[in-house]
Amino acid sequence: MKFSRNIGLLALAASLWALQTACDDQYRPVANPIVSPGGQPQTSHFAWVVNFNPNGAGTTTEIDVSGDTNLAVNSMGNGSIAEAFPPSSLALFVANRDNDTVSEYLPTLESAITTISLLPGSHPVYLNSAEDSFMFVLNSGTNSACPNGGSVSAIPVSTLSVSNTTCTGPNPTIMAQSSANNYIYVVNGDGSISVLSPAGPALVGTIAPQNGQTPVYVTASVGGSYIFAVTQGGSGSAGTLQIIAAGATSVAASVPLGMQPTFAVVDPTLNRLYVANTGDNTVSVFDASNVNPSSSTPIPLLATVPVGTGPIGITPLQSGTLFYVANAGSNDVTVVSANSFSPLTTVALPTGANPVFITSDPTSSKVYVADKGTSETSIIQTSNNTLSQNIAAPAQQQPVMIVTE
Repeated sequence: MKFSRNIGLLALAASLWALQTACDDQYRPVANPIVSPGGQPQTSHFAWVVNFNPNGAGTTTEIDVSGDTNLAVNSMGNGSIAEAFPPSSLALFVANRDNDTVSEYLPTLESAITTISLLPGSHPVYLNSAEDSFMFVLNSGTNSACPNGGSVSAIPVSTLSVSNTTCTGPNPTIMAQSSANNYIYVVNGDGSISVLSPAGPALVGTIAPQNGQTPVYVTASVGGSYIFAVTQGGSGSAGTLQIIAAGATSVAASVPLGMQPTFAVVDPTLNRLYVANTGDNTVSVFDASNVNPSSSTPIPLLATVPVGTGPIGITPLQSGTLFYVANAGSNDVTVVSANSFSPLTTVALPTGANPVFITSDPTSSKVYVADKGTSETSIIQTSNNTLSQNIAAPAQQQPVMIVTE
């Protein structure tokens, strides 16, 4: 999850910080924009790591991209597990699974952390939004509004309180929202996909499992016209990529994937879709600029790339030159050319790293890997593809997700 902010937003953030320091004695380290001498101001970039604590309050670690510096550690709620920014927003939202809350605050500032209460039993596990004015929270548990399954709670950024809770199927795990029409698609534990309209939101339909395939991941296309659902087949069967028109309640087309696919990411620079096939150690690369569900080739396959053992995450550089694949089985990262689709090198992670998440910064200079096994965030320099730093999470905590800007 990445987005860019202009220097005007950073100036606003600095003004808010000044006001806060005048009336609050609480101290947290502050990162200030770095301005190049005698020229156009440069935008500062940061990475935020969510650290999960199985026994209490989690945290977020704020890292300065340019210096690989740990700027701040902020306390969240119990069982912090996911994070997201609304588009064009300065506010970071963090889902706290184990005490049914969402934390919201302005990173790099001394601002207070707002705790947003969900209905008891909600157990939030994911956050997503394609709208500036809302953050949507995916709840895996049952609550008083939805006693028979999971739910999605809408939080207006203007009020920072839940305005609506919509029921989904049981045990939902992930969701995606279309930026074209704001429809939300939720993957449920029973293999169905719940479709929510932007009004409310409200449940408008459910997509049943197709041909024995079980959805495990969803993401939206560039521009939001389509939703891509990654599915797994039964024992010994390959997965599929299902294409759903945004707003529709049925699958328009599907194409084959590798074995046990688990993750997908859209490359907005090259307009491609990358899918990690964890079961056969490959990545499927699709041309997402040429989607036509009625065609015999609904989405062209550009390459199937061999990578390390057990790929679980992919991040393309915004420069469009490379993409990086985190491999949980071999505890390393495969560096792949985005032009030739050839693996170029492998970056070893610390012994026992067990990576669970990977992302890159907007300057394409760094790649960040959440190493759950060693409770560290590994930082890779893309200029020479070497591991430059390992930043430890607080004691008894594990990094599970990273966002950059």
